Order: sequence, then C-alpha cells, then structure tokens
Amino acid sequence: MENSQKLLDKIQKENIEQRKKSEFAAKNIFFWTMFTLSVLIGGLATSVLIFAFGQTEFDLLSHITHSRVELFLGMLPIVWIFFSFVFLAASIALLRKTKKGYKYSPVLVLMGNLIMSLILGTVIYFSGGAVKIESIFAKNVPGYQSVEEKKTAIWSAPEDGFLSGTIISVENEVILQDWNGKDWKIDTKDALIRGRVSMRIGEEVKIIGEMSSEGLFKASEIRPWKGQGNGANHVNN
Repeated sequence: MENSQKLLDKIQKENIEQRKKSEFAAKNIFFWTMFTLSVLIGGLATSVLIFAFGQTEFDLLSHITHSRVELFLGMLPIVWIFFSFVFLAASIALLRKTKKGYKYSPVLVLMGNLIMSLILGTVIYFSGGAVKIESIFAKNVPGYQSVEEKKTAIWSAPEDGFLSGTIISVENEVILQDWNGKDWKIDTKDALIRGRVSMRIGEEVKIIGEMSSEGLFKASEIRPWKGQGNGANHVNN
C-alpha cells in the first residue's frame, strides 16, 4: 500500500479534521505580533541598560570598600537585565513557531534580535525614553528602585568619602546642600574638577573626598552630577 493511501486511511480512521487556512494565518499573525512585542520590550530594556551603564562609574571601584562595592554594583539594573534575557528567549521561540520560522537558525535569530533591540534601545535612550521608563516603574512598581535613586544612595555617604548635592554658595567658601537638605562646607583646595563642572550656584555635583568633621568635607575630586565628564583642571585656593 502506498504511503498516500496509508495516510488517507489513518485520517479516515482517526477522524482527523483538516484545519482551515484562516486558522494557520491567525496563528502566524499571533506569533509575529508576540515576536514584535518581545523585540519592543527588549528595546525598552536595552535603553534602560544603556542609561544605567552610562551612570555607573566603574573607575570608582578602587575608592570603595567591600560593603560599598556591593552597593555600587547594585546600580546595575538586574530587573532589566532579566527582562532582556526573558524576552530575547521568547522572541527566538516565537519566531520559530511562525510559518517557515523553523528555517531560521537560533543563532541568526539571536543576533537579529540583539541588533534590533540595540538599535531600538539606542533611539529610545537618546530620545529621553529610558529616564521616563525608570520614572514610571519607580512610581508604579512596589519595591522598584530606579537607577537615579541607587545613584543618590551611593553618593550620599560622606563618611565613606562620597557626597553630592547642589552648590548654594560660592562667595567666601563653597557651600553644598545635599539631597537631604543638609548644608556642607566644601574645602576645594587642590581639588580636581572633572568635565564641565562650573563652580556656581545651582550646579549639581558629586564629590569624592573625606569628611573632615561634621558639616565639613574636603574634596579631592568634583564631578558633574550627570555623567562623569571629560577633561579636568585643578582648583587652588
């Protein structure tokens, strides 16, 4: 008996019904929609990762004690890294379920997804979307701590040599008000000024140094609050 006849007999015996083309089309559309959604969410996650790594100054690890290293590394957005891997895996699985999707190599799909997510994430990041996403999550997801909040925590430890806030006076001496509203006298003698820091009222900065006494902080390096900055110059008093 020919194979075609055997197949026909099996269909008749088991009462197998032929599926409609519309059912396959709907299923294909569903998988492509989910695949596109996974790439979109992967792009959002990538934008936050770009933002987080841009805010993480790895050169400071040499200045930080063991406990602070853990806090510093805590700036890395583990939640978003997890999202990236989950939706990356989902996109591969979903694409391979689409019509002719089995023909695509998983490695090829992986590379394609990474490239698309990176491009999309970069666009979202430079359009300011990453900060907005972080803000939305911080407000609506219980227990979620944004990159900005983690950064503030790290740079609000004067006893460990890290202080940040807004300059409120530069007349006779530099006075900085930290994020908790406390005023600090900053000794800027021989301090290294990083990037585009302008020692003026209203400037937001982060300072590496040493707490000389309560309310007095001796600065060894001053950086702009946003980013690390490029170049440097010394302040001599």
